[in-house]
Amino acid sequence: MPRITEECVARIKDSADVVEIIGRYIQLRRAGNAWKACCPFHNEKTPSFHINPARQTFKCFGCGVGGDAVKFIMMFENLDYPTALRRVADMNGIPVIEEEENPEAARRRRLRSRVIEANQLAADYFHRQLCRSREADHVRAYLKEREFNIEIAKAWQLGWAPPNFLPLQQLAAAANMDERLLTEAYLLSNGSRGAYPVFRDRLMFPIHNVRGEVVGFSGRIMAEGQDPRKYVNTADTVAFHKGELLFGLFKATAPISRADMTVVVCEGQLDVIACHEKADIRNAVAGLGTAFTDEHAAILRKYAKKAVLCYDGDNAGIKASEKTYRKLAAVGMEVYLASLPPGEDPDSLIRAQGPEPLRQAITEARPYLEVRVGLEMQAAKGDANARAALIPRMADLAAEITDPIRRGVAVTDLASRLNTGLDDLRLTVEEIIRSRRNSPQPHFRDIQDKPDEEDIAYPEDAQSTADITPVAVKVRPIRLHPTIRNLISHAAASTEVQQALVERIEELQEPITLLSGGIVLQRLLEKLPRPGSSADWTTFLETLPPEQSASLRDISNEELQLPEAATIIDQACARAARDAVETRIDIIKSRINSGELSNDEFNALTTEIATLRRMLNEY
Repeated sequence: MPRITEECVARIKDSADVVEIIGRYIQLRRAGNAWKACCPFHNEKTPSFHINPARQTFKCFGCGVGGDAVKFIMMFENLDYPTALRRVADMNGIPVIEEEENPEAARRRRLRSRVIEANQLAADYFHRQLCRSREADHVRAYLKEREFNIEIAKAWQLGWAPPNFLPLQQLAAAANMDERLLTEAYLLSNGSRGAYPVFRDRLMFPIHNVRGEVVGFSGRIMAEGQDPRKYVNTADTVAFHKGELLFGLFKATAPISRADMTVVVCEGQLDVIACHEKADIRNAVAGLGTAFTDEHAAILRKYAKKAVLCYDGDNAGIKASEKTYRKLAAVGMEVYLASLPPGEDPDSLIRAQGPEPLRQAITEARPYLEVRVGLEMQAAKGDANARAALIPRMADLAAEITDPIRRGVAVTDLASRLNTGLDDLRLTVEEIIRSRRNSPQPHFRDIQDKPDEEDIAYPEDAQSTADITPVAVKVRPIRLHPTIRNLISHAAASTEVQQALVERIEELQEPITLLSGGIVLQRLLEKLPRPGSSADWTTFLETLPPEQSASLRDISNEELQLPEAATIIDQACARAARDAVETRIDIIKSRINSGELSNDEFNALTTEIATLRRMLNEY
């Protein structure tokens, strides 16, 4: 009889949010970090049915029933276990993969169990080597320099993989584990000269699943120049799938619940350990390798509703957080960014200043977009091109927010900080969302996925030859305000219009500054490409940044005779001036609604709005 594969069962259970699923059947209400309800399995008036999101379990303290989401569906709908699993799979869009109950299926289940046994044996061996071997003096010195003591090493079962693999092979043989099993566990790999150890002279971090089983390892290089890969991770095995594992999560589930469903996301293992052990920030986790995956985000969403990204405190570290933000925002999580001092990561900050500055940075973390746009605006330093390119980039990030209310708040805040019209920015975000729905493609500046180089096992005499991962850029054109588009269209087609607009450039400064796409009109009036000359038009487009050039893809420079050019220009300029005033009012309203103004600032802005409204009446 067909049965659901073990890997598929694990995926189904990982996808099951116990609060969401039980909430489909009975009415729940929050009780601190948990949820409660009247038990559906016996009559009661006072709620004794409790759900623990951190453990992904339910328990009724009245009748004693309990279990996970699958168990709840089994009991509520009176289903058998396989049918309940399929019901959860349907709810979460997980394809059910079945296999016939045969010797091969049984062999694979046994193999997974044996691989985990081999990993545990290796973890114990590596840990003993770190604690006792004289050859590990340099590793202990490294940990001491980083202020990781023996108690921390024991708490996380840190280890050292010596260059000589023979003692571990002998230990495994004594436990009836042959070379083939060690290869299945990715402790050994095969090269042209036979089997060789994957981890050699590396600081070893055991990787646990949420059940606490050692399913793989991450090893850090100890000698400079020894290997081009700073970290080597276990490759995919029957027990280890890197994209579905988060370092430290097996220790962090309960602390996440106690921290009001908030998780701290770091870049590396040492940062996570430092957070837990040096700063008592025990709700910290990290992905494995360079890629934060959709699976990582979906898993975190089961345990947390808010994430604080705690990446290196320089521009490179903050920009590196973008992919993680996108993944977490897409599953509905609130994403905040902790501002660390430039050049500091969580561990180095603790060593330099103690744990309190890190705790404060996490406590005072601000919404990701708020921090990001502030840094980008600071980098732009008044550069009109950079500011114009920033608007679609920030709109693209805002479009990741799935909750419409939170997205609306974020867009309002961005409009104020970018000094752009709220309506323009809102329309840009809505256009991005529609375009994604209609033609799913890689997002703005998404990095093409490929295996991390640290997952590739190179023979002992080999060096990494992997190329740098290419960046696939999806150019998103900046939005042209209708009035700006109208002026550009006329100027592209008429030398007379170009000359008239140049003469009125002072009058157009406010519209150029305030209306979306105004910078493109300014560049056109600086270059003055000849209408009707495709060579001039092509040269002009090549001078523009990609986002600006893309915004002109449907505008023609075919020369036209405009018999009433003067009237057209007068009307277009008057409309631009009026639109600029309306946009300025819009921007001021966004600032007022931000709630971050002093009384004097509030009064000054309300006075300015009154003045601008009087100006509108004059047009």
